[in-house]
Amino acid sequence: MSCLQKWPDLGEIIVADNNSSDETVTIAEGYGCRIVRGGRPAEGRNAGAESSTGDVILFADADAVVPQATLSHIAQSFRRSSIAGLHCRLVPLGASPFVAFCYRTMDAYLRVLSRRGISQGVGTLIAVRRDAFNAVSGFREDILVGEDADFIRRLSRIGVVSYERRAVVYTSTRRFLLENPYLFAVKTFLWTILRLFGLSSSVIPYRWKAYPAVLADTEAAALAEMLREENPEASV
Repeated sequence: MSCLQKWPDLGEIIVADNNSSDETVTIAEGYGCRIVRGGRPAEGRNAGAESSTGDVILFADADAVVPQATLSHIAQSFRRSSIAGLHCRLVPLGASPFVAFCYRTMDAYLRVLSRRGISQGVGTLIAVRRDAFNAVSGFREDILVGEDADFIRRLSRIGVVSYERRAVVYTSTRRFLLENPYLFAVKTFLWTILRLFGLSSSVIPYRWKAYPAVLADTEAAALAEMLREENPEASV
């Protein structure tokens, strides 16, 4: 929230809260955010979109860190072209060599698809024009996992969805850490292929687990170190 709150042209920040038991709501309200009732990712995103008023909607996961340069890039992209939506390259925080390899593989996969005119992506951060969002009726709430990939696939049928590799978003790797990373990679690959072919089934369900505070602290330290190495004056 803090990285988004610094952006002067963002307009409004809406937090879809899924019955959190910590200080999420208090912290969000402290940043001037509007709170709506959340749920699973599709439900939360749809609720946030319904409560929003802007012409462009930016969906960001709670564990995503969006640099100011990426926000500027997104704003310029929507001003310069008539794209329906876009998503950005993801950089994992504090990743093991295997997890880093998975993210590099995902980047290569999305880049190849993009060059072939095929859109698919991850919902860590998605920006979309409101009229395009409404045209595809938002995210499908009946899809339990991979609803983001399905949304991007459907969005690409009515307009151009751009994969912006130059704009990065830092993201947590908690899903790899909360279960066997190799098994999770296989499941993610399966869900990706199912959504690529327009199927709504998941075959293997996703298990939602709590996000340990110690993991958040570790990733915050990894982010700070990464930014210092890339650009000592960078801001998020």
